[in-house]
Formats: sequence, structure tokens, C-alpha cells
Amino acid sequence: MSDRGDDTSAAPATHGAPTGPLPGPRPPVSGWPQPSQYSGSPVPPPTPSQTTGPAPSRPTEAFAHPTSSFAPPTNGYGAFGTTAPESAPPASAPPYGTGYPHPGTPAPGSGFPGSGFPGSGGPTSAAPFGSGPPGGGLPPARADRGPRPFGLIGLVLAIVLLIVVIVQGVFLVNLSGDLDDAQAAQTKAETASAKDREDASNLTKRVQSLEERTEGTLNSTAVAKKVLPSVFSVRAGQATGTAFAFATAPGGGTLLITNYHVVDSLVSSGGKNATITRDSETYPVTIEQTDKNRDLAVLKTKAKFTPLKPSEEEVEPGDPVIVVGAPLGLTDTVTTGVVSAIRDDVEGLATRVIQFDAAINPGNSGGPVINAEGEVVGIAQAKIIAEGADGLGLAIPIGEACKGLLSC
Repeated sequence: MSDRGDDTSAAPATHGAPTGPLPGPRPPVSGWPQPSQYSGSPVPPPTPSQTTGPAPSRPTEAFAHPTSSFAPPTNGYGAFGTTAPESAPPASAPPYGTGYPHPGTPAPGSGFPGSGFPGSGGPTSAAPFGSGPPGGGLPPARADRGPRPFGLIGLVLAIVLLIVVIVQGVFLVNLSGDLDDAQAAQTKAETASAKDREDASNLTKRVQSLEERTEGTLNSTAVAKKVLPSVFSVRAGQATGTAFAFATAPGGGTLLITNYHVVDSLVSSGGKNATITRDSETYPVTIEQTDKNRDLAVLKTKAKFTPLKPSEEEVEPGDPVIVVGAPLGLTDTVTTGVVSAIRDDVEGLATRVIQFDAAINPGNSGGPVINAEGEVVGIAQAKIIAEGADGLGLAIPIGEACKGLLSC
């Protein structure tokens, strides 16, 4: 609408602005002197170009939008952007909160009589707080900002964190599986170890039981292998018999023991030298001591042999024994049997004797009688010869030899 007031259409109502009929034609202003509120010369009337220009746009409601950086012209002199005469004083801004006048109401600075505004037409002050930009409507939209780098960084960090969480989850699952496997393996190992211990304990018990059952059982092969290297065939003059290493001689050499009746003829003739044979090897010996009553003799050789160990326990009937000797000059002869009895009533013998059923023959005299542990329990002496009799061998207990001749 132009400032001439020739548009009769009603403008939309603005909140807070007075309403009413549009004003009639503006009274001619040419030639009208306009009194000024300011001291000085009166303001000259506007020129036709100033009154025929387009009317300035009305701002929107006072509280609708923030203040614009520019204000609509309120000088009432013509087109937007024209300047008032230099002599016109500045017009005051509308009161705070009143907004701009509604159509039908004289605009400030228009110079209408009775408007309450000076008609100087000078430059106006800035629009009041809350007035909108010229022409009404919303203020120009603020240009969109470009992508923020911090938002992109946050997205990347979130993705990295998600990947880390997933990796840690997978690692924990694998670790849990490994731990379960390790615990299962440990449990299995403990079970196996417990079973092994139980098996070992059972095996030990079985061995002990077997030893108890086999205690005293003779392993003639093992015993013979153990004692044979210490047993010899002896020749004293025209007599033969058996001797065995029994102790280490003082000053070196070996002491051997046999029966007195084996060396009786040599000793009776004043001789003291004899020989022993083992594996076709012959060694000289001397007769050191004799005990005719107990039928024992001690020989000595400079050669070194392993002495047999005497038993510390006496045998009992039923104990297994082996007899090693050289019957009829046949060396390394081994026979086995059991102890039949312990006797002290044999006619012609001054000592107790061990009766056994192992076979002996001439040449076994002086040979060792060995128990299941490989220890000497007696010295083979003789056998009872009678028609129809067999297995009646006799031996001197080893304890008798330890009473005077030897230190056992």
C-alpha cells in the first residue's frame, strides 16, 4: 500500500496494534508549513518526489522476532532509503512494546496533525526491541553449518570402542574355554595320578603278600649262581672232598673250611700242604687249624675269594636247602632238599647235626649247605648208609664252627 492511502483493502491484524477504518485521502501537504518541536526555522514542505515514492514496509509485531540490524524508514518523506533534509531533527522511536501502527493509524513521523509525532521528517532512531525486519515475516534463516569435525571424531571413537569390546568379549570367551579345558585336564591328571597311586599301593601289597607266601621258597638256580664261585674241590694226599671260602685271612688271602676227616691222613703223616681246584684252576693251601672231635679243619690260601655269609638264624624242619660240592671229584654239583630234622642223638657224633634229604655222595664232605637266602646254615658231613635207606644226609650246624675255630 502506498502512503497515499488509496488502497482500501484491510491488512491483517497485528497482535497488540489498534484496529480501525483506513484513513481517507491524505491532505495535501504542499505549502503547509510544519511547525517543528525543535527550536529553529520551520521545516519546508516536502517536494512532490518525496510524497509520491513507495511507502516503507511495516515491521511485524513488536515481540514476534528479535531486533533487526536495520530499521524501516519512518521519516514519512518518501521511498525507502531517501534522506531527510539536514535541518530535520531525529524522530523518536515508538514506545517499547507498542509496535508499529496498524493500517488506518497515522505512522510516526508522517506529519499528520494530531498524531502526537513531530512532522520534522528527520532520521529516526533504531527500531524498538522486539520489532522485526522491514516488510515483516521471520528473520533470514541462518546458514547451515558444515560438518563438525568433533562429531566425526566421536563416531570413529565409538566404532573403535565397539570393536575393542567385541574383541575383548571374544578373548574372554576363548580364555574361559581354555580355562575350562585346563581345569578338565587337571582333574583328569589328578584322577589318573590318584589311580596310579592306588595301583602302586595295590601292587606293593601284592608284592608283600607274594613275598610272604614265597618266603623261604628256594630259587636253587639263583642261589647256586651266587655261591658256586666260592666253593672248591680239595685234595689232601690221597683223600678228596669239598671246601668253601668262609672269611678273609689276617694279612691277606682267604680262609676256607672243610671236614677234618678229609685231611686226616695228611695231618697224621705230618703234612700240612694241600690244594684246591676251581674251573680248572688249582691253588695251594695250608692246614691252619683242626678240630677232630667236631670234625672241622681250617685252610688258608693267598688267593682272594668272596667269603660266603653264615646264617644268623638256625634252620627248622621243612626249610629248603641246597648242597653244593664235588662228589667223586665232580665239581659244582648242586642238589636240593629240605631240612628233615635237627638231631643230637646220632651215634659216633659229638655235636648236634642237621638231617636233610638232599642227595650227597663221597666227595661232598666239607661242602656248604645253603638256605633260600644264600646263607650257609651247615657243613655237609656224612650220610647214613643202610640197606634200603636213602636221603639221610647229615650236616654240622654253622654255629659249631663259629664257637672256636672261626670268628663269625
